[in-house]
Amino acid sequence: QEGDQQGQPARQPLGGLALLIAFLVALAALVRAAARLRRWPAGRLGFFRDRLVLVQPRTELHALWEELITATLADLGDSAVGRWPEVSLTERLTLRLSHRRVSFRPATFGLDPEACRDLVLRLRDDPALRQRLPEFSSALDLDRGLRTGERLRPEL
Repeated sequence: QEGDQQGQPARQPLGGLALLIAFLVALAALVRAAARLRRWPAGRLGFFRDRLVLVQPRTELHALWEELITATLADLGDSAVGRWPEVSLTERLTLRLSHRRVSFRPATFGLDPEACRDLVLRLRDDPALRQRLPEFSSALDLDRGLRTGERLRPEL
């Protein structure tokens, strides 16, 4: 290292380098948070005493528990028909109601698919368990706030 005229060593810009590294780390954290916010669930999934409510950007479904026939994670596509009796599971939960069929991904709402399917079937089959849920009064019930985190295993 070269010294100045008085024999002292020259300063190295360590403070500036540390500041640059801290800035880059903060920038990376900000970009990661923005990417996660972009993937924020655009819909709501609600379990109520008398119904399951699924609200997505272009659809709103109210499925009464009495109308729910089956809930499955099995692949129900055209290609699955030719592979019978082999069944392949998907990340997509398909609800067959008395008058239509609806499919969605529980992971979109932060739920484990298998646990969500099990919860739906338990709620369908156990009216006493459904009494522990809130009553559905309006779409405003769905705006109470969204709880997020890692994938949840819904249980009562």
